[in-house]
Amino acid sequence: MPKISGDVNPASARTLGVLAEPEVTAEFAERNGREVGHLLNLADERHDWSVMIEYQDFTAGNGLAPMLDSLATHRVRRAWDVMVCLTDLPIRLEGRTVVAEVALGESISLVSLPALGAVNIDRRVRTAVADLAWAIHRHFDPDDDISEFGPPSLHQSRHIETAVLDDGPIGFRYVSATRLGRGRLLAGMLRANRPWRLVFGLRSAMAAAIATGAFALVTNTIWQLADLLGAPRLTLLTVLAISSMVFWIITQHDLWERPRRDDLVERYKASLYNTSTVWSLMIGVVISYVLLFVAVLLAAAFAIDDGLLALTLQHPVAVWDFVEVAWMTTSAALIGGALGSGFESKDDILRAAYGQRERHRRQSVAEGE
Repeated sequence: MPKISGDVNPASARTLGVLAEPEVTAEFAERNGREVGHLLNLADERHDWSVMIEYQDFTAGNGLAPMLDSLATHRVRRAWDVMVCLTDLPIRLEGRTVVAEVALGESISLVSLPALGAVNIDRRVRTAVADLAWAIHRHFDPDDDISEFGPPSLHQSRHIETAVLDDGPIGFRYVSATRLGRGRLLAGMLRANRPWRLVFGLRSAMAAAIATGAFALVTNTIWQLADLLGAPRLTLLTVLAISSMVFWIITQHDLWERPRRDDLVERYKASLYNTSTVWSLMIGVVISYVLLFVAVLLAAAFAIDDGLLALTLQHPVAVWDFVEVAWMTTSAALIGGALGSGFESKDDILRAAYGQRERHRRQSVAEGE
């Protein structure tokens, strides 16, 4: 349990507890924890702030209210003055994308990281956490202007609107204010999924692709086809190969999410998760394709004799001819790799394609069906 603090006077000591899901916490503690404490001490000269960071799985898909009692108990048990919870899950309430919620009575807030987008995420997270902690700790008069009270990093953003809730334990809710909110949310979900890890997760698929590529590379029919097709049709073949891999992974491992109820909110969430899945897999497969292409191109330059290639193609060869051969071979290899992805276990695919909290959510949904 990391602790970020300095020499603290017990009479003026204040503690911010950050409760987050495991992968989020590890990154937050490593890069942002100490900076949050520094920001709080700059904002509040009367107290010495320290930051305690813990990780715990919690179900935040329906916002802060359903889990407020358990979080309040946890805060009291830890003797934290303020608690900020971080989740990798998107939150959609009353038709709006939720960025953060605040329960003033319990001194607890919840931040949905995907709603902050994917650009400058470290700065956005640490300023949002520090601002929320300081705003909650201040005395709030209901007659005050909310803009004077609320966290500047949230209420001053043109992408975020502030809503004051009169009923229930949640006092404030910060929601996406623009039509770009869905795009920012999807970008944040993609970042949380870390699609580049798919390259290392598809071991069977990549083994099948390498085997297919090694066989195709020494086949003169592939050389002739690459020369005949040209760049436009090779581009179309690339799109077909990547799409085939993504489609095969989704269908083979049942990654397409279907809403369990005929409900607009459920349908929206399902479309959001499915879009995130397609793009995550697409990015991972494209990265795999590029790496495989580089490897095949190097192998072609080493293994294929210029004279033999010229004799087969019946014209003088240049570097572009080797590029076309590698291009054609890579596309054929990836289609073979798509078949190899069927040998991966669903757990391996989930681990490679999604962040930890999203994997847990999908596993819970599957167990509930």
